Amino acid sequence: MNKNMLLILTIVAGTRLLAAGPEPRWVRFREQEYPDSRFISALGMGKGDEEAKNAAMNGLALYFKSTVSVQQQILTQYNEVVSGTQKKTEKGTAMSNQVQIASQAEFLGAHFTSPWYNEQNRNWYVLAYINKQEAVELYQNRIAANLTMLETMLTETKEPLQQYQAFKRAASIARCIEADILGLGELSDASTAHRETLEYTRKVMADSRAFRSQLRFSAAIEADRQGRIQRKLLDVLEQNGYVAVRNQGDYTITGEIFCDEETFPKAFFIHSGISLQLNNRAGDLLFSYTKNYERQGARSLNMAYNIAFREMEKDLEANFILAFNAFLGD
Repeated sequence: MNKNMLLILTIVAGTRLLAAGPEPRWVRFREQEYPDSRFISALGMGKGDEEAKNAAMNGLALYFKSTVSVQQQILTQYNEVVSGTQKKTEKGTAMSNQVQIASQAEFLGAHFTSPWYNEQNRNWYVLAYINKQEAVELYQNRIAANLTMLETMLTETKEPLQQYQAFKRAASIARCIEADILGLGELSDASTAHRETLEYTRKVMADSRAFRSQLRFSAAIEADRQGRIQRKLLDVLEQNGYVAVRNQGDYTITGEIFCDEETFPKAFFIHSGISLQLNNRAGDLLFSYTKNYERQGARSLNMAYNIAFREMEKDLEANFILAFNAFLGD
């Protein structure tokens, strides 16, 4: 056994000895230590202290009629919006002062006891708990701050595509507000005061979903063989829920296809690439995508072109649409 492994085992053993000791009262007498009148609590057990913490968090989530995965999705989207907002706004504004929520425990206002190791069954135990009064204040303050940020996002005048992006970001903030209002309802009757806010946030989320149908995209591709890339591009957009039209869209994806031929006695090769740009009716460049492809060969020039264009079509399905969705915040 090497020295590093011995050191790790020594640290683990030492940690277990420190966490062992007498059984904490909250293991068997949770109601006495953390009465339901003042706390929400859940006991977690696992082979490691992190596993025990996760189990305890799952227990808390059930109290709020939710799941950890739903909370994580809300938290992830919220942090992405807040992080991006802080980069774009000046210090001192309500938006740039918004603080990211670091963890699910922080999202719920949860705390943990020190982990306890049961030497008899070799399991770790952790109690996750929420102080109801403390959580009410946390949710109230966060609702107010997020509502200010939400209203600021939606009052700025933007062209339609930018407005859609704003709606998508706002929907993430709205989901966090909704979660806080619903969580508040599990803790006290204070949530009734937020009835109009709840209706407003749900309208924002609905408007975000509906706004996409108002945006029409068309495509015009140069050096496109039989219109293959244009058709594929419009098909990919439609498959991802966008409204695609052949001409006169509110936004047009223009593109160029680059192909260099290489001829040998018994084979033909094509070096290809594509460059796409998204413009509005004013001609403003909003998004671009460029890709070069590996050389494709075949026994005839026509077959080589077919293979090269098939690679472009696959790339539009796999990579272009990911970049396009990311640009729109989808």
